[in-house]
Amino acid sequence: MKKLICLLTFVLVLTSCSVSEDQTYSYEITPISTVTMATKYAADSTSVINVKYLRPSSCHLFNDFYYKKDVFNRTVAIETLRVNQDNCQADGVTVVEKQLKFTPVATGTYHFKFFTGTNTAGVDQYLEYDALVDH
Repeated sequence: MKKLICLLTFVLVLTSCSVSEDQTYSYEITPISTVTMATKYAADSTSVINVKYLRPSSCHLFNDFYYKKDVFNRTVAIETLRVNQDNCQADGVTVVEKQLKFTPVATGTYHFKFFTGTNTAGVDQYLEYDALVDH
């Protein structure tokens, strides 16, 4: 997750150094609140994992999933696009549900880590699930 934060910081620095001063948005990582997924999947088929998160404000829009693969390990977070304007309304109660498509190509046990935020000590927290993939 620290690599993710460094990458996003790098992207934000690059975009903040642009010639145009009309920057109207920025990217943020938003914690996941719940995940609904199966414990078994078939190789070479696409399945859906339902992911829910709380929208931080009316100016936060779903952009994409942060999805890091490392052999059989998957780290997942929500990437939101924050529209930079003064009339954003604090939300935190609107639940947004998105579908993550999972297409495993190899058989084995996949370990998923869904980012849920950081604790008071600044340590990343995750919902963790294992899923068996066979033919």
